[in-house]
Amino acid sequence: MSTTHDPFKTEIAQFVIDELEQFFVQVTTFNFDIVSLLTIPPNFEFGQAALPCFTFAKALKQSPNKIAETLAKNINAKEKKFILEVKCVNAYLNFYVNFENLCEYLLGNLEKNSSFQQEFLLENEKEKIVVEYSQPNTHKAMHVGHLRCLVLGDAVCNLLDYAGHTAVRATYPGDIGTHVAKIIWYLTHPTKKELPVENKAQWLGVMYAKADEALKALKGSEQETQVKKDIAEILKQINTKSGEYYELWHETREWSLEYLRGIYAWLNSHFDVWYFESECEAPSKELVKKKFEEGFFIKDNGAIGIDLSQWKLGFAMYLKSDGNGLYQTKDLDLISKKFADPTVTKSIYVVDARQKFHFDQLFKTAELMGYPQAAKSTHLSYETVNTEQGIPFSSRELNGLGLLELKEKMEETVISNYLERYRDSWTEEEIKETAKNVTIGALKYGMLRVDNNTQIHFSLNEWLKLDGETGPYLQYVHARCSSILQKIGSYSVNFKPEFVQTEEQQLFFLIARFNEFALHAATQCRPSVLANYLYDVAKNFNRFYEACSIKESHGNSRETRLALVFMTKKAIYNGLHLLGIPALEKM
Repeated sequence: MSTTHDPFKTEIAQFVIDELEQFFVQVTTFNFDIVSLLTIPPNFEFGQAALPCFTFAKALKQSPNKIAETLAKNINAKEKKFILEVKCVNAYLNFYVNFENLCEYLLGNLEKNSSFQQEFLLENEKEKIVVEYSQPNTHKAMHVGHLRCLVLGDAVCNLLDYAGHTAVRATYPGDIGTHVAKIIWYLTHPTKKELPVENKAQWLGVMYAKADEALKALKGSEQETQVKKDIAEILKQINTKSGEYYELWHETREWSLEYLRGIYAWLNSHFDVWYFESECEAPSKELVKKKFEEGFFIKDNGAIGIDLSQWKLGFAMYLKSDGNGLYQTKDLDLISKKFADPTVTKSIYVVDARQKFHFDQLFKTAELMGYPQAAKSTHLSYETVNTEQGIPFSSRELNGLGLLELKEKMEETVISNYLERYRDSWTEEEIKETAKNVTIGALKYGMLRVDNNTQIHFSLNEWLKLDGETGPYLQYVHARCSSILQKIGSYSVNFKPEFVQTEEQQLFFLIARFNEFALHAATQCRPSVLANYLYDVAKNFNRFYEACSIKESHGNSRETRLALVFMTKKAIYNGLHLLGIPALEKM
């Protein structure tokens, strides 16, 4: 990956390489090797980058301390642009940034927006990556727990695109299977239920929970055998696309899909391709049967699958004894669909951590089948979203508001707590739009600020706070920057940056590292890295604003402080954009 996004580190690397090659034995060292060795000193006063020299000791046959001393002396004697000075501390080189020069460089790029439109990758490093996320089941209610997959997948795609890859956004709704058959059974047994004329998808969510309760009550009874036959007939009709059960499935499926499209539109999410389980059902079963006839799969108690015990993965079932497939069965066909485009180089499955074993079995099976795609497929796992009591949200238990009901409640809370005071100066449309965007910011940041593999405890009141580590807090800081620039005005053209206080330097240097954090988040598919960085920027901005008066400053100092407000706004705006969060001009 190119390092041109960080001129300070690039200059350090080039000077170190030049000195190593000129004053010591021939050393094969590359720019990115030096950059990867650089660390951030624990204290800002110790410099803005540190280079340990232990790595060079063996090749140069000198002590690390002596190497650091020589490098510091020689680099300090050179004319530099972004490095102010180098200090030798034992075996470390501590580099101090030239704030004024780096500020001029960064400000010029920010004005052109080129800081956020760079080429970070070499041509041969760019990939076309199918990212599959948001796999909601139709005929079920969506709750806040379902948001984590959607929000995480969206942010990962944004970050991959930003880094220079091409992300293909794919969703894979579960529109077929036992859960669907249960609802169709409940709607038609013992008598047909009257279908609603409005709020259809929400009604289906309630019916799903009731169907689950009804089936549990029949378990072990004389009726259970007949129920299983009914469900088998429902699945058969759906698969053959004929019969009254199929017609009811088709109608209610459309209700769910319309509901999903509405949620995606609300959250500004979009997909390049929609895969459906129903489209993978028939071809996947045919594939398994063919592979069974070829001797790849085996039968065990009537079920068809493969023994993966030698890899500690047990028996992977791909056809049940009644001939029906499973999630894994359809996933085998889905792999082929994703890689039907020969330009696709990788596939990422954003699915919760409880499905790790499923994907371990799937990828191993695909590998043994001779699918090269298996090696190019990865499972990006995440943990559950829980209630404040630590219980995972569940569609079966209905232990939480439906997503649209939650949206309405949060928007009402935002208006009541924060926006009522603006009734006389804002239009009704402005109030509603702001409430909508603050709600989106609260939900998305709450999902993304936590590492993928850490459980989340949802709290409506905590997530909507305007202070602390929340989305509304970041939106507020962005709006505050906008307000300052509107009231005081922007900085003048061609001023000379002048940093007077440490708070100014700390805020500026953190902003200058935006791409470091964004690319780190993209490389690891961890949006939390960027989310936490933005929170640090916001905190540093508030410290700067309290310590460094703009109104009482003059000349270049005043212009520099106004420029810092502008740079903070730019960094937060672009960071929030990558997380899928709207940045607000007023709040």
